[in-house]
Amino acid sequence: MKSHDTADREILFEIRSDVERLFNRHMEAPRLWYPHEQIAWSEGEDFQESPWSPEQYVTSDGVRSAIYVNLLTEDNLPYYTSTILEFAPKDHPIREWSLQWTAEENRHAMVMRDWVHISRCIDPVLLEDGRRIQMTSGEYPVPDSFSDLISYVAFQERATQVAHRNTASHLPKEDRVGRNVLGLVAGDETKHYMFYRDLVAAALLIDPSTIVQSLERQIVRFAMPGTGIPRFTRHAVRIAREGIYGLPQFLQDVVEPILENWRVSTLEGLNAEAEAARERLFASLDVLRATVERASQRASGVTGALA
Repeated sequence: MKSHDTADREILFEIRSDVERLFNRHMEAPRLWYPHEQIAWSEGEDFQESPWSPEQYVTSDGVRSAIYVNLLTEDNLPYYTSTILEFAPKDHPIREWSLQWTAEENRHAMVMRDWVHISRCIDPVLLEDGRRIQMTSGEYPVPDSFSDLISYVAFQERATQVAHRNTASHLPKEDRVGRNVLGLVAGDETKHYMFYRDLVAAALLIDPSTIVQSLERQIVRFAMPGTGIPRFTRHAVRIAREGIYGLPQFLQDVVEPILENWRVSTLEGLNAEAEAARERLFASLDVLRATVERASQRASGVTGALA
């Protein structure tokens, strides 16, 4: 039986052509938007002359938390890039892809921060203090292997796309700039997700047993890349209560459709370890479904009692 390290090296070697194919597909349909063109600059005010206050942008605490967490997550890009490049040999096309991905991701924090400051949707002092704390703490996901990396990022990119999309839908209708900004960011995340989704699909053809074990590890341990953000749990609870992103979205919009796309439940040729991992994976999803159902029933009971 091959060791995990040996299997991982073989996947990295054999997947070269798939990386090149998917990278070329990505570049054939570029999203060439410019951050500075998305902002209504004439609507901005000097913060020294007009200090920030919450009534300047009327929305819920949950929406403010979603904007805050989403933006600080994008700020943490340098750590993600560093982690990815650890698994990208200099002569491998995954390295070129990673650099392209970084260039595209970098503009997300740019355009979101410009919109936040112009619209005054969240406190700029809170935002900057949070950025410093998060980036100096250096907390970020650290996968153990290339297989774990691509498995994690496939789920993470889809989850990020869902979070940005749902946040946009909760913005005030009159904030057309904010909806457009988050729509552009979600569009980029969709393309990044498609790259990693199809890369994992290719890896499943190369070594399904190794990848299924990686999938099980990443789903069971999954956490959004924002756990280093100050009071992250408090913000996550607010975001979930708002219906923007929580366990239901993770299960129904992220995990279930991706596993169905990869046909994980019907994969053949798995070794004993991978079969056991698949059983644990789907057992954990059953537990998660039951948790989501109980929470939904409790919420319905509260709503009924208040009606």
